[in-house]
Amino acid sequence: MTDQFHNTRQQIRRNDQVVTSRTSATIDKSLIKADEAPEKLKKGILLDLIINDYRHPPPMEDMEKVERNSHTFMISPLKYDRSRSYVEPIPVNYASGYIDRWDANYVRMPCSPCYTTNNTQPPWQMIRQELIQLKKKCDAKLATFEDLKATIIKCAGDNYDIYCLEVLITSVYSNMQRAQFMTTILSNMCDLALNVDTLCSRPPALLRIGMNRSVTMSQRQAASLLACAFFSLFPYRSDREPNDEYKNFQDPNFIKLYQYGPSQKIEKLRCILHYFQRITERMPNGVITFQRFSLPESEHPNWSKSKAPLSHIHLTMSDKIEDISCALQVEFANKYIGGGVLGAGCVQEEIRFCICPEMLVSLLICEKMEPNECIFLIGCERYSSYRSYADSFRFDGNYEDKVAKDNWGRKWCHVVAMDAMYFADPSLQYDMQHVDRDLLKAYTSFYPQDTKKEDDAYFGIVTGSWGCGAFNGDREWKAIIQLMAASAVGRSLIYASYLDKKLVNSFFAVYQYLSGQKARVRDLYRYLERYCTQTNQRESIFEFILKTPISSLKS
Repeated sequence: MTDQFHNTRQQIRRNDQVVTSRTSATIDKSLIKADEAPEKLKKGILLDLIINDYRHPPPMEDMEKVERNSHTFMISPLKYDRSRSYVEPIPVNYASGYIDRWDANYVRMPCSPCYTTNNTQPPWQMIRQELIQLKKKCDAKLATFEDLKATIIKCAGDNYDIYCLEVLITSVYSNMQRAQFMTTILSNMCDLALNVDTLCSRPPALLRIGMNRSVTMSQRQAASLLACAFFSLFPYRSDREPNDEYKNFQDPNFIKLYQYGPSQKIEKLRCILHYFQRITERMPNGVITFQRFSLPESEHPNWSKSKAPLSHIHLTMSDKIEDISCALQVEFANKYIGGGVLGAGCVQEEIRFCICPEMLVSLLICEKMEPNECIFLIGCERYSSYRSYADSFRFDGNYEDKVAKDNWGRKWCHVVAMDAMYFADPSLQYDMQHVDRDLLKAYTSFYPQDTKKEDDAYFGIVTGSWGCGAFNGDREWKAIIQLMAASAVGRSLIYASYLDKKLVNSFFAVYQYLSGQKARVRDLYRYLERYCTQTNQRESIFEFILKTPISSLKS
């Protein structure tokens, strides 16, 4: 299977011209210079040669024809028409009303009649009363932060600390911002939560371990679910009410984000509340898909025998992954998707989820990932700009996402969440057992998914130093692993090593050396095997490759 991709992939013209917590980081803090424009160093094939053929979103099979056993639609089938872009998706079962599913395969919704407390009373009636009262105060311009705090605590069912939310609304916001939030925006959020049983007329399916399954919903439905998360309404998901059913899931409720913590928690909240402001001003009417992909064992590659040639690469130190469109964008995930986004974490994954808050719905529906699994987030819109990173991360205003939509109404934004291994002892990553695990993870994540036209599955991959921050990964090691995975599936690699000039130059030098020897994937695997068996690993993998001809590996 590894090599058959090369029989069908679309060839890109050769051009050798140089133009060039439970969280994981992409860059070292020592590289961060908040207000400095990065040097525009680029190397490898021209970026346009990778993305030009994919300027338009990949066409999908019509919704009506999609196999329902592997795809849950929360909307009625539609075909997006750009000339009628104002048409909004209709919830499935809209005419017949809410159809509950209270079992282990679906989200247990706060509006479910099966949801009861210890006194056997459904909490939904109490929740509705609290939200209605808060909305009335908002509409009358009488709501205070104390009213909001009381509502959240009553709905969440405990006296939680909400320090960061309070600081944002009462101290960081200007008088005008506070007034707008406490009246218009908060009122709309109450509406979205109150109407979750109408907007989401069926619960979302859970994407559990081992599944090849997707969930597609409208952006309005995602907004309704996120409004419920804002008020912390989802049952059995918090630490204070442990439930074995959800032990492999994240807590999607926002209550942890509100609690006392570092300043970046407040900045993340600013991004998320900016999203609620935007959808209050104008509700987007697009579509989003969350897809879990589990690669069957029969499709696992044999790295030591792969004759796949090396893919084309483009290396850049000035572009961020989320800024390079028309490609599959890699999200450096935790195996529990979202990582510390609702806690203190604030690196690549958490930042991406905050500037694109619709991605937070994945915390509600996705179980942790196994080594042969990844999660695709398709069509999620970006709403915020930001600056800096980690401890110095700051919300930096509005962002207008103008990318085109596919024939389902989803933005041409394909993101794949793939989790790296954490190495408390960094030397452990030079063990072939761990190498094989990360190769499988990258291969699974880069594996082309089915589209209407096969060639459209081969758009490029944009990635970077995956798992090389808090997870202690070796940048050069991970670069070789990702190059191998991209080459094995026949897709070009765009490597965005933000601000890391040394890696761009050294990776390109190694790539040129390997290309000059007509290296195959199996040769790179032998390099890694040989390196792992060395007793002294003082030299880097790049140094080792540059001094070791491929011919010597076969002896």
